[in-house]
Amino acid sequence: MGHHPGVPRLLLLLLPLLLACGAGNPTPPPLSSGELARAAAWSIDREALPGGTLRALHVADTEGVERQIVDGGGSQRLRMPVFAYLFEHPTRGPVLIDVGFGRRTAADPLDYPGRTATNLLHLRMQPGAAVVDRLVDVGLDADDVGNVVLTHMHSDHVGGLEDFPRALLWVARAEWEASSQPTLLGKPDVRPYADHARVHTVDWIGTAPYGPFDGHIDVFGDGSLVLVPTPGHTPGHMAVLLNLVGGSFLFTGDSAWIDRHWQEVAPKGRLVRGLLEYDWELNQQALLRIRTWAEAIEDLVVISGHEADNLERLKPWPEAYE
Repeated sequence: MGHHPGVPRLLLLLLPLLLACGAGNPTPPPLSSGELARAAAWSIDREALPGGTLRALHVADTEGVERQIVDGGGSQRLRMPVFAYLFEHPTRGPVLIDVGFGRRTAADPLDYPGRTATNLLHLRMQPGAAVVDRLVDVGLDADDVGNVVLTHMHSDHVGGLEDFPRALLWVARAEWEASSQPTLLGKPDVRPYADHARVHTVDWIGTAPYGPFDGHIDVFGDGSLVLVPTPGHTPGHMAVLLNLVGGSFLFTGDSAWIDRHWQEVAPKGRLVRGLLEYDWELNQQALLRIRTWAEAIEDLVVISGHEADNLERLKPWPEAYE
């Protein structure tokens, strides 16, 4: 979702054009025979994996009208929870996959992400819900988190970064370079990450295909945590694959806010994709790759970025998957 504090007056003039944009919903071109073959053939030796655990933390709630969230939706309002995920690698330590909103937002959401974003998202966050304050439940603190992997740089995924000043951030190069640039929604609030000292920018050039995706980065070199490119929602958006002994989880970030996006290869609503999507047609290709892989791999669980059903499907914090 978005991360901008204000709405420029120019945007008000552009709204009629944005409402009309994307009048059609083109079907992305089919995957090549090679991509389909890679998707179907993907497998992993789970006995060779290092192990580790996964925990999901419900950080905050937002909501929106269904027709804005997914093209063809109705007028009912949908709950859009915000999550952060904790992977504890047995030798490399705790890793966060996105961080949600942090202490600054818990204290005053009008400070961050700001009044406009808070009102548009109907943002609700309870004091003490920030990841950094819940790590104590599993015997950790901020200094224990050595790595933070970011699907993209919108506020509901990066707002808590300033709570982890010593962590190494993993973010796609194109995403990092675009993270401070103005968009139709104005200039992003960069305070959570502007002064971060340790950033590793991921570049896909020269990397090998992985499943149906045309590149990948194996973060620790042991198959446990793999990054794949899914640009479209933002310039450098990426999905995160976590391979545990008991199964695999693919975190879509905001390529898919809800399951309908990837299950139907359905775009977001026209106004929303006009305002928030860097290239919504490119995002459609990412959704097709996700769906193709999910259909081919039996033990791959797809976790959409803001699917309300995840509140019931996922084990409650601090219960863990192994």
